[in-house]
Amino acid sequence: MRPIDRNLYKKILNRPSIPEANHFVKGSIVRPQFQIETHKNIEVLKHNGKTKTIIHATNYPKLELDLDFLPAAAESYHISPNASDYVLVSLPIVSIDIPNRNLQCFPLEEVTHFDPMYGMLVYETFKRKCCFTNHNNTDPTQAKGIHADASMQYVPKYDVWKICVLTMWDRSKDEQLVKDIISRKRNGYSMGATVNNFICSVCGKIDNMDANSCEHAQSLGSIWGAQKRLAMQLCTGVCYFETSNLDNDPADPTAFSDDVFI
Repeated sequence: MRPIDRNLYKKILNRPSIPEANHFVKGSIVRPQFQIETHKNIEVLKHNGKTKTIIHATNYPKLELDLDFLPAAAESYHISPNASDYVLVSLPIVSIDIPNRNLQCFPLEEVTHFDPMYGMLVYETFKRKCCFTNHNNTDPTQAKGIHADASMQYVPKYDVWKICVLTMWDRSKDEQLVKDIISRKRNGYSMGATVNNFICSVCGKIDNMDANSCEHAQSLGSIWGAQKRLAMQLCTGVCYFETSNLDNDPADPTAFSDDVFI
C-alpha cells in the first residue's frame, strides 16, 4: 500500500471553509418564526444506541431533535457541545420562486433537486452549517451557532413555499448576542449561499455578470415580452452554507411572526 501523499493531505486540510463556486448570494432579511431558550427544560432520551434531545418551552410544543452531531461540530466551529447553552430560532429563510433585493431567485426545481455531490436535497444543505453575524462567514471558528434542521414549508397566506431552518445560537460563545436575540433587539436574519451559475429568467442564457451577459440580465428588474416576464437571475448549482443574524431591520413580506417563546 502506498503511503499517503503528504502534499495532497496538506491541501485537503487547507481546503476552503465554504464550497468553491462562481458567485455568492445573500438573501432578503427575515424575522424569526419562534425562539426557544433550551436551558429551560431539556430531556435526553437514549434508545437502541440513538439519542433524542427533547426541548420544552413555556408556550411552545416540545421539539424532538437529533443532536448527536453537536459535540463533533462544536470542535470544528468552536461552539458549545451542550444543548443547554443555546437559544433556538426558527427562520423562514428563503422564499422560493421569489427574487431577493438583488433580483436573484431560487427556483423550486433547484431547491428540491437531489444533489449527488452532497447526498441530499439542495434545501437540506443548510443542515449542520454555521451561523454567523452580519455575513462574517469566512472563518468557521468564528461561528456563533449552527443549523439543527431545514425543511420546506408552504405558506397559504402568501401562496409561497419557503425553506425554514432551525438555528441554534450559543450563549457561551457570545452572551450579548443571545441576550439581544431573546429581547428581539436583533431580529433580522439572512442566508448565504454559493451558486455555480445564474440563468436568465427570460431567455435561459447563462449569466456570468460580464459584458457577454444577455440584454435581459443587463437590465434586471425590467419586464419583457407578451408574457411580461421579469428579468432576474435564477440560481443553479446551489449550496446553502450559512445564516447570519443582522443589525438591519427585517424586510421580507412573507416572513412569519417574531413571537418569542421562552
